[in-house]
Amino acid sequence: MNNCLLCETQSIQQIEAATPVYYHCRECDLIFLAPKFRLDAEQEKEHYETHDNTLDNPGYVQMFEKFLSNAVLPYVAPNGRALDFGCGPGQVLQVLLEQSGFRTDVYDPYYAPQEPQGPYLLVTSTEALEHVYEPGKVWQKLLLLLEAGGVLAVMTHFHHGPEAFVNWWYRRDPTHVTFYSEQTLAWLAKQQGLKILYSDGKKTITLKKQDK
Repeated sequence: MNNCLLCETQSIQQIEAATPVYYHCRECDLIFLAPKFRLDAEQEKEHYETHDNTLDNPGYVQMFEKFLSNAVLPYVAPNGRALDFGCGPGQVLQVLLEQSGFRTDVYDPYYAPQEPQGPYLLVTSTEALEHVYEPGKVWQKLLLLLEAGGVLAVMTHFHHGPEAFVNWWYRRDPTHVTFYSEQTLAWLAKQQGLKILYSDGKKTITLKKQDK
């Protein structure tokens, strides 16, 4: 493995104490699982089926309600098109976004595979970006789908460096393959001309695409 999957530089180092094999990028601070250790598509989908990600799960719904109140509604008026990227089988966030006033599409490679057609005023991605195999390409896709002046709201647990990563519970999920820190998101914002509107320092960040 020679290049970072996000910034594509040759700045990666193996995290020696972490198994199976993970790499840390000194340029953008991304951490990612070596590709040969990923699950295949059937195994991955089977794992997703074990999750109770539905409107009948009060804790799951409350998580999204908090996400909307903290990271979305203070920064974008609910009067346009939205996309929930990586919606999963329950599509709970779509329901809550539509209740808030957004006309909402969904995309998920397993559960809603039709390619979205932007531009969107709002793109959300909650507990999804840690699953993607090609983060550089996925981020480019998200930004192309977002209209100028639009908002991208993301939820994914932030790592706190390679040393802390070794014993981090979040990496134990076999479908989690890509890990961001606040530094990674700041690097992305600088590279892509995004403005950081909000971050809780833990797992949620809101970015704005600058007007042309």
